[in-house]
Amino acid sequence: MTAWPKLLSVTLLLMVSACVSAGARAITDPDVVSRIEVGKSTQAEVEALLGCPISASYGDQGEETWHYTYITTAPRPTEFIPLVKAIAPSLRETRRDLAVTFDAQGAVTDLGWAPTPKRPSPTG
Repeated sequence: MTAWPKLLSVTLLLMVSACVSAGARAITDPDVVSRIEVGKSTQAEVEALLGCPISASYGDQGEETWHYTYITTAPRPTEFIPLVKAIAPSLRETRRDLAVTFDAQGAVTDLGWAPTPKRPSPTG
């Protein structure tokens, strides 16, 4: 094997192995999320499907909102070019945010995806 195929193999291996994910992966599965029914599903059923929320917030009328997030971060090919890496963002991030709201009795009243936050553009 010559040097270029070896270098290419090592580079591809590093790129694949550098991917990191965190959070509630279940929210990325449409079949799982579609099982949550507004007005019918309970807190126990949502927890069984999605796991524990990353955070919760509470309203004045006894409502409770559970927040789920799933983030995947992976390097861009430019991550492996030193000069380009110094002036350009090198990580690609995919983020999903789901909020499930329950009434005071624990039934789902709302289910919604949060908008993806805008990342500031790099300045050079």
